[in-house]
Amino acid sequence: MSKKKYTFDIGNNRLLTIAKKYDQLRIKEKGSVKSNWASFLLCLDEINSQLEKFAAGENVAYRCHHGGGWCVSVTSGFTCIDLRQFYQPFGKLEWKPTKTGIALRLSEWETFTKVVVDDVRRNHPIVATFTPCFLNEGHTTVEGIQILL
Repeated sequence: MSKKKYTFDIGNNRLLTIAKKYDQLRIKEKGSVKSNWASFLLCLDEINSQLEKFAAGENVAYRCHHGGGWCVSVTSGFTCIDLRQFYQPFGKLEWKPTKTGIALRLSEWETFTKVVVDDVRRNHPIVATFTPCFLNEGHTTVEGIQILL
């Protein structure tokens, strides 16, 4: 039996989805994957800079948020680049990691950036037109700002 979903447009490219069995309820933004990718690409130079510091033995504690609670982290003591979704507990200031994500080994990061990212840029030109979420209309118009308040 397939899980049918009920979807409601709640405005500003945001959708509320409820699973037929009422076991899942999600609010998501249309196009957020595209804008998360574009925001992630803006972090690449700084990530690589932090990795150079890490390789030189310097203390590194870097995290870049690229939309939807997703962050990329480079931290001394961990020989990986962590791509993970975070959440902020109610009433707390500190963000906490979820189990959703992946830690790439340094060699995997090199393959990811040299092969995957470069190939996507070169062979999928529509991806090059994606814009970071903070530049989208929902973040830059009065209506979008009022929703956030």
